[in-house]
This record gives sequence, C-alpha cells and structure tokens, in this order.
Amino acid sequence: MSFAVICALGLLQAQVVGAESPDRMERDLLAWQTQRSADSATNQAVTREAKYEEQQFVNKFNNLLTTLHEFANEYNHHVVDLRKLKALKKAWRDLEKTDAWFRLDEKSGH
Repeated sequence: MSFAVICALGLLQAQVVGAESPDRMERDLLAWQTQRSADSATNQAVTREAKYEEQQFVNKFNNLLTTLHEFANEYNHHVVDLRKLKALKKAWRDLEKTDAWFRLDEKSGH
C-alpha cells in the first residue's frame, strides 16, 4: 500500500515540476551559461598568468645562463671581473624570486 502512495506522490510531483519546467529550464540554462562563461574567463586568466610566469622564468633563467657564460669566459682567462660576478649574483637572485625551486633550503643551512 505504501509503495502505491509513494508512486502517486512521485507522479504528482513530476506533473508539478513539468508545469513550470519551461521557465525553470530557461533560468537554469541561463545560469549554466553564465557560470560556464565565468569559469571560462577564470580559466583563461589562470592560463594567461601561468604563461606569463613561465615566460618570466625562462627569461630570467636565460639571463642567468648568459651571465654565467660571460663570467666563465673571463674566469678561464684567469681574470675575475667583479662587475660580472655581481651581475651573476643578481641574475641568480632574480631567478630565485621567480621560482622557489631554485632557492637554497634555508632551514638546513645549505
């Protein structure tokens, strides 16, 4: 007997929902489209930011390599150019600011 009552209530609820369905479906569709647009814009912003950070890392890493190469060329001629040494230290610090992976572990003392 209770199964029949539950089925009857389910059918009544389905008819009530079906009666307001077109307006509700339009609102749900509009809400879904709005949310999708917002998610898309957020994803695009995150992607742009990630690309920007990656490009910054690449630029600073290439700067470090160039500076290291210049310093090494001078050092191979038994000359230590303090300006190139300072430039090398600065390039390393700039790279450290870009990516935490390059930072020395401050807690271990290395």
